[in-house]
Amino acid sequence: MNPLNPISVILRSLDFAATRHRSQFRKGEEKTPYINHPIQVANLLINEAGETDPVLLAAAILHDVVEDTVDSVEERDLLIGEIRSIFGDEILSLTMEVTDDKTLVKEERKRLQVEHAADKSVRAKKLKSADKIMNIRDLINCPPLGWTRNRVLDYLNWCEKVNEGVRGVNGKLDSLFEEVLKQARVMYRDER
Repeated sequence: MNPLNPISVILRSLDFAATRHRSQFRKGEEKTPYINHPIQVANLLINEAGETDPVLLAAAILHDVVEDTVDSVEERDLLIGEIRSIFGDEILSLTMEVTDDKTLVKEERKRLQVEHAADKSVRAKKLKSADKIMNIRDLINCPPLGWTRNRVLDYLNWCEKVNEGVRGVNGKLDSLFEEVLKQARVMYRDER
């Protein structure tokens, strides 16, 4: 890719992610198109947290592509190569820094997110925080089908542990996380 033109890279990442997520939907009753989530994460970063870094915003849009749109290691490797050729190493690196290894069981992936949160780059910490904020907002506005109150509370507790490792890189993100976590705990009647 040529030198980073912020508008171009953001539009290219939107097009790429929309194509990859085209047949996916969020887990809520409304079956919201999945692409809305990465768009909301990028929107939160720029319009609520004041972030204007095009690498961060492009990676926010791409952050679930590798993790959630391929079924095999071979497809994953091809996709990584495609992202590198279109967006370059810097955006790929940030995207991969927040991508879970789906060859691991879910519990291990969640444990590793908590364990490694504090070791992430500043950009990755911002992206992780924004992602968790949007996921909690989804729990409030359109809860996943079949999730019990206990499952929601376990998820909130896990998000809080991840967030402990990413705090301090953007005060607005820190405040937004605390606010949305409090709203969710009130909604789900968690007496913390």
